Amino acid sequence: MKTATHAGAPDRYLSLLKEVTDCALRTIPAYRQWAAYDTGGPDPLARLAALPLVDKAFMREQGPAGFVNPEHDLESALARGEVELAHTSGSTGDRVSNVWCQSWWNASEAASWQLNTHARRVCDRVHPEAILASPLCVGFPCEDGYLDRAQRTLGRFLFLNERVNPCDWPAAHMDRMIDEVNEFKPAVLEASPSYLAHLCRYAARAKRHLFAPELIVLTFENPSVLHRRQIRAVFDSPIASSYGATEAGYVFMECECGRLHQNTAYCHVDFIPFAPRHGGPGIGALLVTTFHNPWRVLLRFDIGDVVKLATEPCPCGRRAGLTLDSIEGRGVNLTVASDGRAVTQNAADRIIAGVPGIEDYQLLQVSEQDYLLKFVSCDSDEARITAQAKPALVALYGNGARIQLERVEALPPDPPGKCRLCKPLIPVNPRAFWDPRHVPPGGPSA
Repeated sequence: MKTATHAGAPDRYLSLLKEVTDCALRTIPAYRQWAAYDTGGPDPLARLAALPLVDKAFMREQGPAGFVNPEHDLESALARGEVELAHTSGSTGDRVSNVWCQSWWNASEAASWQLNTHARRVCDRVHPEAILASPLCVGFPCEDGYLDRAQRTLGRFLFLNERVNPCDWPAAHMDRMIDEVNEFKPAVLEASPSYLAHLCRYAARAKRHLFAPELIVLTFENPSVLHRRQIRAVFDSPIASSYGATEAGYVFMECECGRLHQNTAYCHVDFIPFAPRHGGPGIGALLVTTFHNPWRVLLRFDIGDVVKLATEPCPCGRRAGLTLDSIEGRGVNLTVASDGRAVTQNAADRIIAGVPGIEDYQLLQVSEQDYLLKFVSCDSDEARITAQAKPALVALYGNGARIQLERVEALPPDPPGKCRLCKPLIPVNPRAFWDPRHVPPGGPSA
């Protein structure tokens, strides 16, 4: 298991890792079978790396209480509102119940702010914040009519949108969002990149001015090159991508130099490289171990994303934990080249974003050699787009790839309101691309 990127970890970090590992193996019901894998050695990094992994299937099997210390009374904590049960329904369709501890989540978020100079300066937990995302992820959904501003305000937060599908937003709805941003003047605009890009495309066409917050935080989705370009055409604010999960809290934060840094105060991350023909050892998967959460002890959680390790120190000077060049996309959004190579969403995105005229897209892998690029464009020269996109995608997916293009009016998000830029319609097992020399022992499997 790759742990070299954590060489020189501070003593406190290693102590936390030892504490959470000891707690899990000795007291947490979900890990009662894992003791057989424990090497018991003095190196907590190597010791953790010898353990199996946790995935969503394992979490469903164990249930929320399986990851809680039996010394804690979960039923009483739920009754008094100290914690609650939160349910996820990501792009994989997996639904997992988690014990949600808001105070831990807030602390994890605050620690992540220290990894970006702008966030550290702006975010103080009293700053006004506007949020634009699927209301099924955060906010107040309403598909029958509209909610007034007071109904979408919660303390310092203004939720700009109550409709799930941006393709159905009428101009009046987007004008209302623009007006509210300009009136509210948020210090931070937190947004799903596809939702904000949709609003920015409208604002650019309508020549509408948008107030520039001190920081734009992109979250809920992995931002496309197109999304960033469309957002940047409207805003000159600093932009940072925040990365995490309901189960794992805030795991990485993009710094002012564009790299992503591990939130070492609240998690440990193991990196599993892909096999060389699939992009390894620089590209691989993440297993997250969380710190300080009194209501969920999580070891080596397969967070389900593909990342690219940074090969050079970041100019910002931060060195703790892992540093990433990029989040390459969800594992479930991996497609496969005609010769069997893994293709990350980012690899396809960089190609497609280089074709002028494409505003939005979804690439579907229909068979082992057939790919369909659905795209939205205001450019009337469809033949030019096809002539540029086809050879570029063949170069990515191999000479055996058969590429078709289809122009569409709009591309709605997948439930619960998340954009999937690449989507295989054939079975693709992300773990099949892992380097077999680094696959965890035993435990749950894909």
